[in-house]
Amino acid sequence: MTGSARREAGTPVVAPPLPILTTVSAARPWAGEDDGLLGPTPFVREDRSGYEARGGHRDRVLLDCGDDRLARLAARPGLPGLLGRGGAAFPALRKIRAVADGVAATGLSPVVVANGAEGEPLSVKDRYLLRYRPHLVLDGLLTVAAALEAPIAHVYVADRAARTSAEAALAELDVPAGGPQVRVFAAQDTYVAGEETAVVRALTTGIARPADKPPRPFQVGVGGAPTLVLNVETLACIARAGLPAGRDAGSTFLATVSGAGRPPVLYELPTGLPLGDLLREHLGRVDSSADVLFGGFFGGILPAWPDLELSHPGVLRRGGSLGCGSLHLLAAPACPVRTTADVVAYYARHNAGQCGMCMASSSAIAATLAELGDPRPGVAYAALLPRWAAQLRGRGACAVPDAIAVLLRALLRSHPQEVTRHLASGCDECRRAPGEPRWGHLLASLPSDGEPVTADGPVGRVPELVPVGVEVR
Repeated sequence: MTGSARREAGTPVVAPPLPILTTVSAARPWAGEDDGLLGPTPFVREDRSGYEARGGHRDRVLLDCGDDRLARLAARPGLPGLLGRGGAAFPALRKIRAVADGVAATGLSPVVVANGAEGEPLSVKDRYLLRYRPHLVLDGLLTVAAALEAPIAHVYVADRAARTSAEAALAELDVPAGGPQVRVFAAQDTYVAGEETAVVRALTTGIARPADKPPRPFQVGVGGAPTLVLNVETLACIARAGLPAGRDAGSTFLATVSGAGRPPVLYELPTGLPLGDLLREHLGRVDSSADVLFGGFFGGILPAWPDLELSHPGVLRRGGSLGCGSLHLLAAPACPVRTTADVVAYYARHNAGQCGMCMASSSAIAATLAELGDPRPGVAYAALLPRWAAQLRGRGACAVPDAIAVLLRALLRSHPQEVTRHLASGCDECRRAPGEPRWGHLLASLPSDGEPVTADGPVGRVPELVPVGVEVR
């Protein structure tokens, strides 16, 4: 049964008022994942001594010897199958090898970047890792830098508290002479700042705007050098696979789960977990009447099928995208058309502002979806929506047009009766949607009442003196 088939045609859809709960103050590992990505004590910052007590910052030393560094890295458990955690789900090892090939072709030294910009409004996982598990991320960053013999690595981060934590973690490290210089870069806090060509452009020019492709960063990146941009969760997975426990790199993922009037939670979930199991844990029941906005603003709205597999291939098979791993629950009778309109309205305001096609199409589609609450006579909405869904794929320098295409395809495929009902009689909830900002109910954040803390108290200021080989700016 599709999401729209659950509602009778012509019945007004007016969602009851629900509290807007945006602060993620709880983190829960799944059963058996107590020492995974979230750490032994969630929301308590792990310092160097705590991380090294569990075997961290050791295995990468093995990569500093011999000519088979990439082979040794690839031998870590699960690394060949690890998909990137930034949203695109590109195989991490293939990306690393592409940079190595670029180095061989150009003779230039590579650059490695830990991407923690996290402009996605419904995700907090990257900020969490940098605030509370910075050494896990830095271990992964330095491991990959060692495998590629990169002399420079960057931690690219927008969140102030996450940046403070990363700087403090760097100050704790003793990077050997000749090791990579690690620089913390204060990224712009925008939606597009985390797109990998925007990352390269920001590190080169200070302006975080996406660039046309090709060339890709692995070909021409920071300062013209082959550049590897990996999400901080991807790097955390690589580091975890090198710990003595040796967990499979891709065995779990971090998911920011919000909506349905419940407090949001950052979960660490087994890859492939059925959605019904997560709903039972989070809501106390399997709610088959709900819908789910997947992947932050990127993955589309799908019905809450209990057997849907929470993995990138699993969500893709159902017509959506797991993206950055976030799930926002829409409890019935919330309107999927209204939520799609809210997200596209966000894109109309938060695109890169440099591509005429992207700016014009996102604004036009946002206005059209907003009109579905009270459709205008004579407008061919039924033709416009599928045409846009097909034409936007692969357009523009950033991923905004692709994201809008995914949203429209999911809406048309999973909620056709809802779309038909709107075209025939409009929708009360859509008519009552606020003007600005429409997307205000689709936000998630971490607590902001102070700096990250350790078991002994606040992180405090970063020391003035930084160890040799480490540069903070």
